[in-house]
Amino acid sequence: KTLQRAVLKFVNDRLVDRDDADWKDEVQQKFLECKEDTCAVLEDEIENRIDELLKDKELLHKYGSEKFDITPPEKKKREKREKKEKKEKKVEEEKKEPEPVPEKKKFDM
Repeated sequence: KTLQRAVLKFVNDRLVDRDDADWKDEVQQKFLECKEDTCAVLEDEIENRIDELLKDKELLHKYGSEKFDITPPEKKKREKREKKEKKEKKVEEEKKEPEPVPEKKKFDM
């Protein structure tokens, strides 16, 4: 049972797609009602789902598609905020008047 909990936690934490909440709820429900025969079915289902998700991950790396984006939402928000802050800094720097460039003096030899 500890292994099953570890597997379920792994699936929940890392692999379950945010858009696939129904599947996640179904797995959790089956896990709570876990009987010997249900556990075997549940393990097969988790293994199949892990395989599917790993294929998705391979496609992500192969094609670099945003469709299979697996970045956690917290990280996305942080990256967006950092981009915005960088943009604001650039705008502020552009508003400052550029320092006058001293004229180069020609030396006659």
